[in-house]
Amino acid sequence: MKPTTALLTAALLTALPLFAEAKAPVKEPAPAGDNSPPPLAPAEKDNDRLELMPAKPAQLLPPPAGLSLIPEMPQPSEKSRSRPVESPIKTRSSVTADAEDLVKQHVRLREAKTKAQRDPAVQTEWERAAAVKTDYEKRDVLKGYYRLLYGRMAKLEPTLKTPIDGQLQEALARLDQTRIAPTQPPTAVADGPRAKR
Repeated sequence: MKPTTALLTAALLTALPLFAEAKAPVKEPAPAGDNSPPPLAPAEKDNDRLELMPAKPAQLLPPPAGLSLIPEMPQPSEKSRSRPVESPIKTRSSVTADAEDLVKQHVRLREAKTKAQRDPAVQTEWERAAAVKTDYEKRDVLKGYYRLLYGRMAKLEPTLKTPIDGQLQEALARLDQTRIAPTQPPTAVADGPRAKR
């Protein structure tokens, strides 16, 4: 019940100025001998009738010259020709903006990688790595594959050279044998002491 009374009150308060604008009819002095009211002109008959909607929308008057629409707004000061004073407090970018930039960089890296993987030479290296028989040869071919892949990515996105180089170093580090003794190249094994028997 309270919302309806609030709405009704608001409607009446907004409608009051519309009714207040209507002009009261000006009465002419009645002749001395006649006590009857003078006949109303057609325009005055319309003024006596109250309408819910005004015939014309309210006319807005332009603001006086020299005044701004929002008087609380400070006026812009004239810029001096002297060198601007830098604030000792440096503004920091927001964490959200940094995260957004990082996500955009990841998207661009992924797009570059996808385009580079479509290259026929890169695909050939990948297939060659899958076809070799020994672990040593596979690691060797994969090192060539990653160098070719990330080289193509750097050509596609030269602005991302630093993160691409970082990814290349990570890929090459994964191919190094660190937990056990590194395997020897297959030619060294064939020339070893067992081969002489």
